[in-house]
Amino acid sequence: VSTQSTGKVAPFFLQTTKELVPKFIVEEKVDTEKESSKMLRIGESDFQRQLLNSSDTVSMLRYMKDMATPTIDLELQSMSPMDGGSHELVVKFMEFLTNAHSLKLSFDLVQAYTNVFLKYNRQYLMDTPVLQEQLTSLRTIHKEQWTGLQRRLQEVVCVTNFLKNVAL
Repeated sequence: VSTQSTGKVAPFFLQTTKELVPKFIVEEKVDTEKESSKMLRIGESDFQRQLLNSSDTVSMLRYMKDMATPTIDLELQSMSPMDGGSHELVVKFMEFLTNAHSLKLSFDLVQAYTNVFLKYNRQYLMDTPVLQEQLTSLRTIHKEQWTGLQRRLQEVVCVTNFLKNVAL
């Protein structure tokens, strides 16, 4: 079996020259453009495309509800440019969170997404001044929503205690 045919059949073998002292044959790849275009296609997920192309917060939230929890975790983890994502993805997700809070959509679910997002991307958010402004906006809206929710919960507790005391 010749060395050339073995290399083509089983590419994991290192090819050598047919000399007294064999040397490894190093093949240089000429199709670097094809390789880089494959990497670009592989790097963008369905979630990222959906986030970048969707301006509807409700449909994006519905899309995320249908995703598996580990998938969401992985997507949020790989969102910042340091982890293979992009600045645009982070900005769009911050806008999504702000809109979801202001529209009062599934507070607990959006809060969970916010916590995971901040856990993985806090360093990038703190290092980027534009995103710090969005964080301040998100914090303000979140605080308003939480205060309203606390007030309603307190009202429910008061009514429950009143009904309990009336029944006795």
